[in-house]
Amino acid sequence: MKATYHGWKPAAGALVLIALAGYAWAQDAPAAPGAEVTVRGALQCNGATVPDPKREDHAWVIVAVDGSPEIAARVKKVMDEFYPEKGLDAEAAQKVHEEFKKQLRFFYDPESPAKPPPGQVNPGPRHYCHAAIPYAVTGVIYEKDGKKWIRATKMQPVGIDPRALGYPARMLQPDKPFVMPDKKPLVLKINDTLSLNCIKVPPGKVFMGEPMYVATRYLEQFPRMCTLTKSFCVSEIPITQEIWEAVMGNNPSKMKNPKLPVQDPPLAEVKKFCELLSEKTGRKIRLCTGAEWEYVARVGTSNPGFPQKYADQGVMKGGKALPVKSMKPNAWGFYDLFSPWWELTSDREKYPSHHPEVDPSYPARTDAMRMLMGVIGENWTLSIREFQKYSGYTSTKFRIACDAEAP
Repeated sequence: MKATYHGWKPAAGALVLIALAGYAWAQDAPAAPGAEVTVRGALQCNGATVPDPKREDHAWVIVAVDGSPEIAARVKKVMDEFYPEKGLDAEAAQKVHEEFKKQLRFFYDPESPAKPPPGQVNPGPRHYCHAAIPYAVTGVIYEKDGKKWIRATKMQPVGIDPRALGYPARMLQPDKPFVMPDKKPLVLKINDTLSLNCIKVPPGKVFMGEPMYVATRYLEQFPRMCTLTKSFCVSEIPITQEIWEAVMGNNPSKMKNPKLPVQDPPLAEVKKFCELLSEKTGRKIRLCTGAEWEYVARVGTSNPGFPQKYADQGVMKGGKALPVKSMKPNAWGFYDLFSPWWELTSDREKYPSHHPEVDPSYPARTDAMRMLMGVIGENWTLSIREFQKYSGYTSTKFRIACDAEAP
C-alpha cells in the first residue's frame, strides 16, 4: 500500500498503525461505508455452494473473481498464496475453492435497489439451484452476521468468455499433468487391419466438478474430492464406424464415414459390442464411468475446466463431428473428448455426490437413462453431465475402458 505524505512525516508509531490498517484492508475489511465497489464473478444460488443446502441457504450470492481495485487485490492475494504456477492438485484446488468462498463470496442484500434476474432463486426444500451465471454487481459491501453482503445499485450480465469476466490468467493455462500414463499403450487387435490403442491411466485424487468461482456451472458440477485407486485403460479415441462394423457387422450411424465415431448406437448394441470385443481380446471391455471420463479429460489435474482452454482439442461451437484425430490430443494423448456429440458412460442418470468419493460408479440397471459426458458448447465446462438416453438435440458416441491388468 503506497502513500504520499506531501512533506508530513508521521512518527514511527503512526507508521505502524498505517501499516496495520493496510494489512487489515487486504485481509478482511470491506469498503468504507458508502463507497461503492464492483464485483465480477459467478452469480448463483447459495444452495449451490454448500454440500447439504437447507431452505435458508437459497439466496443470491456472487463469488468474485475480479472487480474494483479492492476486489482485484483480494483475488490476487488468494492466487499468490494458494494457486501454484504449475496448476492445482486435489488439495490445492480444494484450498483455493475454500478461500474464494471465505474471502470473495458476497450475499446479495434483498433490500438492494438493483434486482437480480427473476426466477432463478426460490425458497423451498425441493428447489433446484439454477446455473451460475457471469455477472457484474456494483454496490456497497458490508459485514453482518459473519457474512459479507453487497447492497447492489447496479447488476448486469457479462459475456461467458472468462477473459471478459476477468479471471486470472493462471486459471486459463493449459492443464499440465503431475504424472503421465505408461508410454506403451494396450493395443487391442480388432482384425487383421484394425487395432485400437488404449492408454493406461494412473490412479490419483482430483477435486472434481467446478469450484464456485466458475461462472458457468450447473448443480451437477458440484465440487468434491474423488479418489481413483486403480489404474485403468481407456481407448485414445471414441469407437469409430469402421471399428464398430468390424465387430458388429452393421453401422447405425446416419452420418456415414468410417473415421467418424459411431453415431447414436443403441445401448443394447453397445453392450453387445463390449461383450464381443471382450471375447476377441481376452479383456473385460466396458464403458467408462463418469468419474473416469472426467479424470481422463482433466489429465489428472484439478484445475477449473473452462471450455476455452480446450479449443484446440475439439469443435464445441456450431460445428459438426469431425473424423477422429482431426484435432489435437490432450496432454495424456486422448483425442475427441470435446466435440458436438456427448459420450455415453456406464453410470445411470444420477447427480454426483456432494461429498468425497472413492472409485465412484453408479451402474445402470436398465437401458432407459444414462449419464452422458462431454463439452459440446462454449458455455458448458469440463464437468457437465447430461441425463438422457439420447440427448435429443445432438448425437452420442462412446469409448471403451478396461482394467489395466489382464484377467
